[in-house]
Amino acid sequence: MRRVGVLFGVIALLSGAAPAQQEIEDAAPAETAAVARGPSPAVMAPKAAKNRLLDITTAGPRLVAVGQQGVILTSDDGTAWTQSPSPVSTMLTRVHFTDAKAGWVLGYDATILQTADGGATWVLKHHDPKGRALYDLLFLDSNNGIAIGAYGTMLVTTDGGATWTARDDALTGLGMHLNALQKLADGTLFIAGERGLMARSTDAGATWSILDSPYAGSLFGAMPHGDKGALVYGMRGNVYAATDLASCPVVDPATWDPYARETVADAEKIAALGWRKIESPVRESLFGAVPLASGGALLIGVNGTTLKLDAGAATITAVKTPAVETLAKGVRFGEHVFAVGRRGVEDLGAAP
Repeated sequence: MRRVGVLFGVIALLSGAAPAQQEIEDAAPAETAAVARGPSPAVMAPKAAKNRLLDITTAGPRLVAVGQQGVILTSDDGTAWTQSPSPVSTMLTRVHFTDAKAGWVLGYDATILQTADGGATWVLKHHDPKGRALYDLLFLDSNNGIAIGAYGTMLVTTDGGATWTARDDALTGLGMHLNALQKLADGTLFIAGERGLMARSTDAGATWSILDSPYAGSLFGAMPHGDKGALVYGMRGNVYAATDLASCPVVDPATWDPYARETVADAEKIAALGWRKIESPVRESLFGAVPLASGGALLIGVNGTTLKLDAGAATITAVKTPAVETLAKGVRFGEHVFAVGRRGVEDLGAAP
């Protein structure tokens, strides 16, 4: 069965197009001279900040954003943006910094870029024209990191990102898109993905347990919740919270059929799985979460949807912002929230 990659679905929404088959993801790339030469560098564009962008984060006192055609941008104030030279022109999906200087960018073709100067310059560390898109990244320390992506892709490094090796285990063997990777407050690693996939690891990613999920739709993001829990969000405005991930029952990946599952509707049955559904006022899909100083979060997504989740993850309310087009990710910077999406970088105003 051919499936549309999750980030391609997001990109289709950002471009205003209906989702289509992802040829880059589903078709074997041809052996061409262009492939033999390696990736082409991104074109420097004067209006790159209005390009379609997929992620934004902070690197010390600056913002860094990434998106289509290999674009990487930096800003010290959220208003004036500078495009950094990028060694690739492929779609870039995620940017992650471990401190103010050391950062990483992920993208299509299993692309991994590294910076040591806060995003001014970037070096290609991994690229495979036959590889899958990478969607999220986490470094556990200066040496050990994990990157996840489409069709169960998981790459690991033990040498600070100098080399990356594909992981092959029960989780990756499911072939589900792995969309989000988070380290929870108690150190547990958590993955959310396609068809409601949830997985946890208590040994720094050496082994993974598949959780019995209450939701059968795709989950696009996750964040820590309390001392031992997680919060997930995804398609059609669905949001779930668990206060103790260790108590959530697991399933046998050998018999788990993601295509035979249905979303659990009964609140008691959801609770028996260790989760609680948080009612949302919208049915638009949610792609990003911005933690707030108050302890809550802003959830953002399709058509500029912006929701405020209270500190106790009990209620969700709609928030009016200038955004009217799809937003992919956001971040707090100073007193404001900045998001990226179809219209590039957008200032959503003061953080509530």
